[in-house]
Amino acid sequence: MIEKLFQTWRTLAARERRLVGMAAGIVLVAVAYLLLLEPAWNGRRELQIELPALRSQLAQMTALTAEAKRLGAARRGADSPQAMRSALEASVQGAGLSGSLTQLDLSGELFDLHFGSVPHAAWLTWLDTTVRETQLRVVDLAVTREPVHGLVSVRVVMEFPRREGR
Repeated sequence: MIEKLFQTWRTLAARERRLVGMAAGIVLVAVAYLLLLEPAWNGRRELQIELPALRSQLAQMTALTAEAKRLGAARRGADSPQAMRSALEASVQGAGLSGSLTQLDLSGELFDLHFGSVPHAAWLTWLDTTVRETQLRVVDLAVTREPVHGLVSVRVVMEFPRREGR
């Protein structure tokens, strides 16, 4: 088969050989472009489009990792109900609700907290933060509306979190 191609090539005139050579060169350039350059070019363009989204996801994962480490450290911080009681008192004071806290009792692993005339939004924010950071579980909750708009009286019973190996 190759011998037949050589015979055909020899029978062509010089001008025809030049035209066939240029056509073969153009075909080789087109094949090289389609097989090598175009896929790389398209891949690079797609990566430029995807890269900001991937960076955003990385930032979110980094933030979540930092929060998980922080929460893990907060959970290890109170290994006993007495230490948790101190942490609860500090969080109530930090949220500015210490004036509304009328009772904080500890019986076994249950914390019984009573708030009187506390701003509902502030108390709800404190509860959300406390449950997330301390892993206390709300066992019983009673919220009573006060005559003054936005104020409530609250009784919440929270359970000390179970630890592995206990």
